[in-house]
Amino acid sequence: MGNDLYFYAGELISSAWSLGGLLSSTEAGVSDERTLVIDLLDAPPCEPSELEWVHHWPSEGCGMSLAISGEDASFLLRFSNLADFVISECGRQIRVWPALETGLETLNHLLLDQVLPRVLSQRGLLVLHAGAVRVGNHAIAFLGDTGSGKSTLTASFHAAGYSLLSDDGLAVKNEGLWALPTYPSLRLWPDAIASIYAQKAVVAPMAHYSSKRRIVMTDVAAEPLPLGALYVLESGAVTPDRSILLRRLTPGAACVTIIANSFQLDVTDLHHAADTLADAGRIAECVPVFSLAYPWDFARLPEVQEAILAQRSE
Repeated sequence: MGNDLYFYAGELISSAWSLGGLLSSTEAGVSDERTLVIDLLDAPPCEPSELEWVHHWPSEGCGMSLAISGEDASFLLRFSNLADFVISECGRQIRVWPALETGLETLNHLLLDQVLPRVLSQRGLLVLHAGAVRVGNHAIAFLGDTGSGKSTLTASFHAAGYSLLSDDGLAVKNEGLWALPTYPSLRLWPDAIASIYAQKAVVAPMAHYSSKRRIVMTDVAAEPLPLGALYVLESGAVTPDRSILLRRLTPGAACVTIIANSFQLDVTDLHHAADTLADAGRIAECVPVFSLAYPWDFARLPEVQEAILAQRSE
């Protein structure tokens, strides 16, 4: 194929440009049937009609919209004024048309943090908006709304010596409930980096429209791990005495939370929605899920870690 090969959540990816955030692969002779191929478009994609636009996500730094072509059932995932990603129906090919001002860092951020999780979800994996680390022989994951502190808490565990699995895109393999590592990176605000890492971290720009930085690292968990527990961060929730509160959710509440924190591509696909519900229900029945409330204070993060590790040992 002539392109560089990488791994993402157990998938082999061939890319026409360097994906610096991914683990590289030396595997040769891979057929297109096993590989997700990423290429650049030769021209802008055809503009969809009004009826072909099916969903618009709330803006989180960049607007995102989805159209489905009636001719070949391909998906167009558009990031307003940044890039268009045309995704084949089978999810084995992604073709990209970036805007002139979109540099490589921004393009890779959109691809790794927004597009690939949705493509893998469409292909049958449950992919969670979750940071995750290795604790013992298991993976523990942190879910929550944007701004709830997932990356900050994940980074605090990593800085304390726990291997990173993901920042905000944890894939869960249904058979055996295995957590699949994605790529070695964390996205944090500068004040979080300065507060969490005693030694100066190696950082790179995340995207030109954000002051967040991407921490570059190599000490990551490369193998799948059994999913040990999920912790749902209660955004802005502080207990009256500023204590740390862990509360186990019922399977029903856990299932709803898992679905709400999962990546989706075609939100109109009812069969896929049913599969997602089944996967979330299985996790909720088999894996403990806790709500987590704690003071938003960098100095208290070691106490939060201790509370989680103490709960894990019970």
